[in-house]
Amino acid sequence: MKHAWVLRHAKAEAGAPGGDDHERALTHRGRRQGAALADVLPSLAGPGRSLPGLVLCSTAVRARQTAAEVLGALGPGVVVEEERALYQADADEVLERLRLVDDDEAGVMIVGHNPTLHDLCLDLVAGDDAGLGRLSEGFPTAALAVIALDAPSWARLAPGSGRLAELVTVTGR
Repeated sequence: MKHAWVLRHAKAEAGAPGGDDHERALTHRGRRQGAALADVLPSLAGPGRSLPGLVLCSTAVRARQTAAEVLGALGPGVVVEEERALYQADADEVLERLRLVDDDEAGVMIVGHNPTLHDLCLDLVAGDDAGLGRLSEGFPTAALAVIALDAPSWARLAPGSGRLAELVTVTGR
Protein backbone atom coordinates (compact mmCIF):
# COMPACT_ATOMS: atom_id res chain seq x y z
CA MET A 1 0.00 0.00 0.00
CA LYS A 2 1.19 3.51 -0.83
CA HIS A 3 0.88 6.49 1.52
CA ALA A 4 0.77 10.20 0.77
CA TRP A 5 1.98 12.33 3.67
CA VAL A 6 0.50 15.77 2.97
CA LEU A 7 2.08 18.56 5.06
CA ARG A 8 1.04 22.18 4.95
CA HIS A 9 3.89 24.55 5.84
CA ALA A 10 4.03 25.82 9.41
CA LYS A 11 3.07 29.35 10.51
CA ALA A 12 4.83 31.98 8.41
CA GLU A 13 5.42 35.70 8.64
CA ALA A 14 2.63 37.90 7.33
CA GLY A 15 3.17 39.10 3.82
CA ALA A 16 4.11 42.74 3.39
CA PRO A 17 2.25 44.79 0.79
CA GLY A 18 4.26 44.46 -2.39
CA GLY A 19 6.54 41.93 -0.70
CA ASP A 20 7.75 38.66 -2.20
CA ASP A 21 5.38 35.94 -0.95
CA HIS A 22 7.85 33.24 -2.00
CA GLU A 23 10.40 34.56 0.51
CA ARG A 24 8.20 34.57 3.63
CA ALA A 25 9.92 32.68 6.45
CA LEU A 26 8.56 30.75 9.42
CA THR A 27 7.74 32.58 12.62
CA HIS A 28 8.94 31.37 16.03
CA ARG A 29 5.55 29.67 16.35
CA GLY A 30 6.10 27.99 12.98
CA ARG A 31 9.44 26.61 14.12
CA ARG A 32 7.80 25.25 17.28
CA GLN A 33 5.10 23.65 15.11
CA GLY A 34 7.80 22.00 13.01
CA ALA A 35 9.56 20.68 16.11
CA ALA A 36 6.26 19.32 17.45
CA LEU A 37 5.61 17.53 14.15
CA ALA A 38 9.10 16.05 14.21
CA ASP A 39 8.34 14.64 17.67
CA VAL A 40 5.11 13.02 16.42
CA LEU A 41 6.25 11.67 13.06
CA PRO A 42 8.01 8.47 14.22
CA SER A 43 4.85 7.34 16.03
CA LEU A 44 2.88 7.50 12.77
CA ALA A 45 4.87 4.67 11.20
CA GLY A 46 3.86 1.11 11.88
CA PRO A 47 3.03 -2.20 10.24
CA GLY A 48 2.27 -1.53 6.60
CA ARG A 49 3.17 2.16 6.90
CA SER A 50 6.76 3.32 6.82
CA LEU A 51 7.89 6.90 7.05
CA PRO A 52 8.25 8.55 3.64
CA GLY A 53 11.51 8.07 1.77
CA LEU A 54 10.84 10.96 -0.62
CA VAL A 55 9.87 14.54 0.17
CA LEU A 56 8.49 16.76 -2.59
CA CYS A 57 8.73 20.34 -1.39
CA SER A 58 7.70 23.73 -2.71
CA THR A 59 10.63 26.10 -3.12
CA ALA A 60 8.95 28.78 -0.98
CA VAL A 61 11.10 29.59 2.05
CA ARG A 62 8.39 28.66 4.56
CA ALA A 63 7.87 25.25 2.93
CA ARG A 64 11.60 24.51 2.79
CA GLN A 65 11.99 25.54 6.44
CA THR A 66 9.07 23.30 7.44
CA ALA A 67 10.61 20.36 5.59
CA ALA A 68 13.94 21.02 7.30
CA GLU A 69 12.24 20.96 10.71
CA VAL A 70 10.81 17.45 10.17
CA LEU A 71 13.51 15.90 7.99
CA GLY A 72 15.57 14.47 10.86
CA ALA A 73 12.53 12.55 12.13
CA LEU A 74 12.16 10.74 8.82
CA GLY A 75 15.43 8.87 9.22
CA PRO A 76 18.54 8.55 7.07
CA GLY A 77 18.48 8.36 3.30
CA VAL A 78 15.40 10.51 2.71
CA VAL A 79 15.51 12.27 -0.65
CA VAL A 80 14.23 15.86 -0.79
CA GLU A 81 13.23 17.31 -4.16
CA GLU A 82 12.48 21.03 -4.13
CA GLU A 83 10.18 21.93 -6.99
CA ARG A 84 9.19 25.45 -7.98
CA ALA A 85 6.05 24.09 -9.71
CA LEU A 86 4.64 23.05 -6.31
CA TYR A 87 4.62 26.69 -5.14
CA GLN A 88 1.56 27.70 -7.16
CA ALA A 89 0.27 24.30 -8.26
CA ASP A 90 -3.36 23.33 -7.91
CA ALA A 91 -4.52 19.97 -6.57
CA ASP A 92 -4.70 18.40 -10.04
CA GLU A 93 -1.12 19.41 -10.77
CA VAL A 94 0.12 17.93 -7.49
CA LEU A 95 -1.79 14.72 -8.26
CA GLU A 96 -0.08 14.62 -11.68
CA ARG A 97 3.31 15.04 -9.95
CA LEU A 98 2.54 12.19 -7.57
CA ARG A 99 1.76 9.96 -10.55
CA LEU A 100 5.40 10.36 -11.63
CA VAL A 101 6.81 8.91 -8.39
CA ASP A 102 8.73 5.65 -8.75
CA ASP A 103 6.80 2.66 -7.45
CA ASP A 104 9.73 1.70 -5.21
CA GLU A 105 8.60 4.56 -2.95
CA ALA A 106 5.98 3.35 -0.46
CA GLY A 107 5.47 6.80 1.02
CA VAL A 108 5.87 10.34 -0.25
CA MET A 109 5.61 13.56 1.74
CA ILE A 110 4.38 16.67 -0.07
CA VAL A 111 5.21 19.98 1.65
CA GLY A 112 3.38 22.99 0.31
CA HIS A 113 0.50 25.39 0.59
CA ASN A 114 -3.22 25.88 0.98
CA PRO A 115 -5.72 25.77 -0.53
CA THR A 116 -3.92 23.28 -2.80
CA LEU A 117 -3.02 20.69 -0.18
CA HIS A 118 -6.43 20.76 1.49
CA ASP A 119 -8.04 20.31 -1.93
CA LEU A 120 -5.64 17.44 -2.70
CA CYS A 121 -6.62 15.67 0.52
CA LEU A 122 -10.32 16.15 -0.17
CA ASP A 123 -9.86 14.78 -3.70
CA LEU A 124 -7.90 11.73 -2.59
CA VAL A 125 -10.36 10.77 0.17
CA ALA A 126 -13.52 11.60 -1.79
CA GLY A 127 -14.98 8.15 -1.03
CA ASP A 128 -14.06 8.19 2.67
CA ASP A 129 -16.96 9.84 4.52
CA ALA A 130 -15.21 9.74 7.90
CA GLY A 131 -12.06 11.25 6.40
CA LEU A 132 -14.02 13.94 4.61
CA GLY A 133 -15.74 14.79 7.88
CA ARG A 134 -12.41 15.22 9.66
CA LEU A 135 -11.01 17.31 6.82
CA SER A 136 -14.12 19.50 6.63
CA GLU A 137 -12.85 21.47 9.62
CA GLY A 138 -9.99 22.81 7.51
CA PHE A 139 -6.27 22.27 7.07
CA PRO A 140 -4.40 24.75 9.29
CA THR A 141 -0.72 25.58 9.19
CA ALA A 142 1.45 22.57 10.07
CA ALA A 143 -1.42 20.13 9.43
CA LEU A 144 -0.28 16.68 8.36
CA ALA A 145 -2.63 14.22 6.66
CA VAL A 146 -1.49 10.66 6.08
CA ILE A 147 -3.57 9.13 3.31
CA ALA A 148 -3.55 5.38 2.67
CA LEU A 149 -3.88 4.86 -1.07
CA ASP A 150 -5.60 1.90 -2.69
CA ALA A 151 -3.88 2.54 -6.03
CA PRO A 152 -1.58 -0.34 -7.10
CA SER A 153 0.98 2.17 -8.37
CA TRP A 154 1.62 5.90 -8.17
CA ALA A 155 0.86 6.16 -11.89
CA ARG A 156 -2.68 4.91 -11.26
CA LEU A 157 -3.40 7.30 -8.40
CA ALA A 158 -6.89 8.78 -8.80
CA PRO A 159 -9.34 10.93 -6.87
CA GLY A 160 -11.22 8.84 -4.34
CA SER A 161 -8.46 6.21 -4.14
CA GLY A 162 -7.48 7.03 -0.57
CA ARG A 163 -8.56 6.84 3.04
CA LEU A 164 -7.53 9.31 5.73
CA ALA A 165 -5.34 7.27 8.07
CA GLU A 166 -4.11 10.15 10.25
CA LEU A 167 -4.73 13.85 10.65
CA VAL A 168 -2.29 15.67 12.92
CA THR A 169 -2.53 19.33 13.82
CA VAL A 170 -0.17 21.15 16.17
CA THR A 171 -0.39 24.61 17.63
CA GLY A 172 3.25 25.28 18.44
CA ARG A 173 2.31 27.59 21.29
